[in-house]
Parts: sequence; structure tokens; C-alpha cells
Amino acid sequence: MISNDSLLRMVKQECFSHGVGVITLHAYRDFALQVEKTRQRLGGNELAVIVAALVERYVKLGMDRKVLEDIAHNVFNVSPPKHAV
Repeated sequence: MISNDSLLRMVKQECFSHGVGVITLHAYRDFALQVEKTRQRLGGNELAVIVAALVERYVKLGMDRKVLEDIAHNVFNVSPPKHAV
């Protein structure tokens, strides 16, 4: 389990490396919190499929797919399957 402070720090680092502005940072943090909550209940392929669905949801809300996928991969070590959704 990742502490909220550590999670926020890692998400900020990932977002800033992609040039994400401070104003939209909260949306990426919300995505990361949902991934963390899901990761506590699921693992393996089930987690990857749910993360793929979360990525799609946040892309529809206007977030950048590459940033979301990098947060999932670099912060949580989860690579959503490309064909899952």
C-alpha cells in the first residue's frame, strides 16, 4: 500500500515530466487513487483490465492517455492491455 503523500509525490513527478499543468493535476491524482484502491482488491490480469477501463474513462474526461498509462506503469507497475476495452 502506498501512502497518500508518496502517491501524490509520484503522480506529480510523472505529470510534471509530461508538462501537465498544476490545474489538471487533481484529475490525475484522482485516477491514481482509483488505481490504488482497485490494486488493493485485485491483481494480475483483472487489475490490468480495470486500469484499462479507468484510462478510457479519464481520456473521455479530457486527460492525456500517455500520462495516464505512464502513471499506471511507472507508479503502480501495471500495463493495461491495449485490447481490453
